[in-house]
Amino acid sequence: MLTPNQFAWQSILKNRFCSLMFLCLVGIASACLFGVGFFNENLSSGIGQVKGRIGADLIAVPSSYDKAAKDALFAGDACTILFPENPEAQISQLDGISQVSSQLYLKTLAFSCCSTAGLQLIAFDPKTDFTVSKWTDEKIENLAADEMVVGACCGMKQGTSMNFYGQTFKVADVLDETGMGYDQSIFISYDAANQITASPEYAVYFGEKQNLSSMILINTDSGSDIETLSKSLGRSLNGVSLYATDSLVSELKSQADYFRISGFVMDAFVILLAVIALFALITITFYQRKKRVGSLLSVGISRGKIVQIFFLEYLYLTLLGTGAGIGIVSVFVIPLHQIIKQTVNMPYRLTNFGGLALLILAVCGVNLLILLISCSLTFTKILRTEPAHLTEEMA
Repeated sequence: MLTPNQFAWQSILKNRFCSLMFLCLVGIASACLFGVGFFNENLSSGIGQVKGRIGADLIAVPSSYDKAAKDALFAGDACTILFPENPEAQISQLDGISQVSSQLYLKTLAFSCCSTAGLQLIAFDPKTDFTVSKWTDEKIENLAADEMVVGACCGMKQGTSMNFYGQTFKVADVLDETGMGYDQSIFISYDAANQITASPEYAVYFGEKQNLSSMILINTDSGSDIETLSKSLGRSLNGVSLYATDSLVSELKSQADYFRISGFVMDAFVILLAVIALFALITITFYQRKKRVGSLLSVGISRGKIVQIFFLEYLYLTLLGTGAGIGIVSVFVIPLHQIIKQTVNMPYRLTNFGGLALLILAVCGVNLLILLISCSLTFTKILRTEPAHLTEEMA
């Protein structure tokens, strides 16, 4: 005699069209639920620790470059940003400031066939830096003028060489993924940047100056009121916009909440449509199999055993559809991670394995709930209807 498992697989193979439709419905629902959840998890992973990744309480940028600075910091959009005069020394002398570190943002240019254009160079001082060094296990205090540190998504490995502004740089280290614009950026020392900006060859761009800056990262003394200090700095500095990282994080979280709410609404519609579609498909399939159910009851097979056969059939299809939906999203979305990050223009970082596992379990749980709701009428019919009545209705 066939076991419930064998009965279930036999039904799946015998009713291939209905099985395929069931599989497709569950697969589409799973792809939507997993895709939306995966996107929101990556946003949360990118935004959740922005302050820790930046490593500063305040950020100072030229007022005329507000948007460009944010796009470079969070999305990695290549740009050149310049303060008319570097305000680092002035900022460091103010009360309430504990650490100050400058960064210079330069967009690479193509001056010859040997120069790579359109990439973001960030010059930093390894001796005062408290941001870039957090994303590498290597010590970079002694970064040479012909060395560079690259972001996780630059596609370069340690030892690779590349030419910028007529100089050849060799990759000394690759940073861990941050979820911010740093992932698409290339870091060089201020010594190397000064050679570029002071060169007569690029005087039209940089005026043969040294120690230029684009962004000042500021840490405050413990116990300082960041908002008050920010206002005080704003009054002291002309042409400078100051951002508290806490405020930036709040702004980013508000944008992420919009995506999350939109995702929940989409998920609700997907679940509702899946319940209706599967309910209709399972009900129709049951009416087509009434005679078979009545015959099984007539020969002494218990109602519980028949419910088990039906449930196993749909459970296997649900698990297969869930796996297919998640697999399709993973195959297409994960390779497009970098494109998605640049499109959303926000910190976006692949969630860790634990978050991904919880998301998969959540999708499986939702699909099982959809299955139970969709099967409710069928199971009720099997448990309550007499065998003779089932066979008579099919006559």
